[in-house]
Amino acid sequence: MAKKTLEEIMQEAEALVQEVQRSLSETQEIYQAHGLDARKLNESMGPKERAEAEALFRKDMEDIEREVSEEAARLSFANAAPRTTGGMRKIRNMI
Repeated sequence: MAKKTLEEIMQEAEALVQEVQRSLSETQEIYQAHGLDARKLNESMGPKERAEAEALFRKDMEDIEREVSEEAARLSFANAAPRTTGGMRKIRNMI
Protein backbone atom coordinates (compact mmCIF):
# COMPACT_ATOMS: atom_id res chain seq x y z
CA MET A 1 0.00 0.00 0.00
CA ALA A 2 1.49 3.31 -1.06
CA LYS A 3 1.75 6.05 1.53
CA LYS A 4 -0.17 9.23 0.74
CA THR A 5 1.26 12.65 1.29
CA LEU A 6 -0.64 15.32 3.15
CA GLU A 7 -1.11 17.17 -0.15
CA GLU A 8 -2.65 14.06 -1.74
CA ILE A 9 -5.03 13.68 1.21
CA MET A 10 -6.05 17.33 0.95
CA GLN A 11 -6.60 16.99 -2.82
CA GLU A 12 -8.78 13.91 -2.26
CA ALA A 13 -10.75 15.76 0.43
CA GLU A 14 -11.27 18.72 -1.90
CA ALA A 15 -12.40 16.37 -4.68
CA LEU A 16 -14.85 14.75 -2.27
CA VAL A 17 -16.28 18.14 -1.28
CA GLN A 18 -16.72 19.05 -4.94
CA GLU A 19 -18.43 15.71 -5.61
CA VAL A 20 -20.84 16.29 -2.74
CA GLN A 21 -21.63 19.79 -4.01
CA ARG A 22 -22.22 18.41 -7.50
CA SER A 23 -24.51 15.72 -6.07
CA LEU A 24 -26.48 18.32 -4.13
CA SER A 25 -27.02 20.40 -7.24
CA GLU A 26 -28.07 17.27 -9.16
CA THR A 27 -30.56 16.49 -6.39
CA GLN A 28 -32.14 19.92 -6.89
CA GLU A 29 -32.41 19.20 -10.63
CA ILE A 30 -34.05 15.82 -9.94
CA TYR A 31 -36.61 17.48 -7.66
CA GLN A 32 -37.40 20.04 -10.33
CA ALA A 33 -37.69 17.36 -13.04
CA HIS A 34 -40.38 15.67 -10.96
CA GLY A 35 -42.18 18.90 -10.15
CA LEU A 36 -41.09 18.95 -6.50
CA ASP A 37 -39.99 21.94 -4.48
CA ALA A 38 -37.02 21.07 -2.26
CA ARG A 39 -37.76 24.01 0.03
CA LYS A 40 -41.28 22.75 0.68
CA LEU A 41 -39.97 19.23 1.26
CA ASN A 42 -37.48 20.54 3.81
CA GLU A 43 -40.17 22.60 5.51
CA SER A 44 -42.41 19.54 5.73
CA MET A 45 -39.75 17.77 7.78
CA GLY A 46 -40.61 17.85 11.46
CA PRO A 47 -38.24 19.06 14.17
CA LYS A 48 -37.40 15.49 15.18
CA GLU A 49 -36.44 14.47 11.63
CA ARG A 50 -34.50 17.70 11.07
CA ALA A 51 -32.56 17.24 14.34
CA GLU A 52 -31.79 13.63 13.42
CA ALA A 53 -30.58 14.62 9.94
CA GLU A 54 -28.39 17.39 11.36
CA ALA A 55 -26.94 15.03 13.99
CA LEU A 56 -26.10 12.45 11.33
CA PHE A 57 -24.49 15.12 9.16
CA ARG A 58 -22.37 16.41 12.08
CA LYS A 59 -21.29 12.86 12.94
CA ASP A 60 -20.24 12.23 9.34
CA MET A 61 -18.22 15.46 9.27
CA GLU A 62 -16.55 14.61 12.59
CA ASP A 63 -15.68 11.13 11.30
CA ILE A 64 -14.14 12.62 8.15
CA GLU A 65 -12.10 15.15 10.14
CA ARG A 66 -10.91 12.40 12.52
CA GLU A 67 -9.86 10.14 9.63
CA VAL A 68 -7.95 12.98 7.94
CA SER A 69 -6.19 13.82 11.22
CA GLU A 70 -5.29 10.18 11.86
CA GLU A 71 -3.93 9.74 8.34
CA ALA A 72 -1.90 12.95 8.66
CA ALA A 73 -0.45 11.69 11.95
CA ARG A 74 0.41 8.31 10.39
CA LEU A 75 2.12 10.09 7.52
CA SER A 76 4.11 12.34 9.81
CA PHE A 77 5.40 9.32 11.74
CA ALA A 78 6.07 7.33 8.57
CA ASN A 79 8.01 10.21 7.00
CA ALA A 80 9.98 11.04 10.14
CA ALA A 81 13.68 10.30 9.95
CA PRO A 82 14.64 7.24 11.97
CA ARG A 83 16.47 8.03 15.19
CA THR A 84 19.91 6.47 15.19
CA THR A 85 22.79 6.83 17.56
CA GLY A 86 25.55 5.97 15.16
CA GLY A 87 25.21 2.27 14.52
CA MET A 88 25.06 -0.83 16.66
CA ARG A 89 25.12 -0.52 20.43
CA LYS A 90 27.98 -2.03 22.30
CA ILE A 91 26.94 -5.14 24.18
CA ARG A 92 27.50 -4.73 27.90
CA ASN A 93 28.64 -7.53 30.11
CA MET A 94 26.28 -8.47 32.87
CA ILE A 95 27.75 -8.78 36.36
